[in-house]
Amino acid sequence: MNEKEIYEQWIENYLVPQMANDASKIPDLFADEGVYWYGPYFEPRKGVDAIFEHHRNALSHQKNIKYTWKILASNDEFALAWFDLTLEALAENEPNAYQGIFKITLDEHGACTLFEEWYNFTNT
Repeated sequence: MNEKEIYEQWIENYLVPQMANDASKIPDLFADEGVYWYGPYFEPRKGVDAIFEHHRNALSHQKNIKYTWKILASNDEFALAWFDLTLEALAENEPNAYQGIFKITLDEHGACTLFEEWYNFTNT
């Protein structure tokens, strides 16, 4: 597989389980010391356990999750992907639609070492 195909497979493995409200695959996708950075105003989640807990918690108050995505660029260091997300937020005053960019860095084994997410709410 070329770099783009590797990243396409990784992001599909990351997003499809989330659409099924399943965080159980997260530990398989991230390196033990991986970092998940979601937006510029939050502290990053460091380590696979913290990344898993973050996703498990987020999915606990979301349903009807639907993602579309596209790899915009990739090389041997990282990939950039665009995403569109809609969901039903079960917590009050939470947005139900987002668009944004993922920057994904994988190690030589295909585990994510750095995941950066920038997004905007597209409606509430």
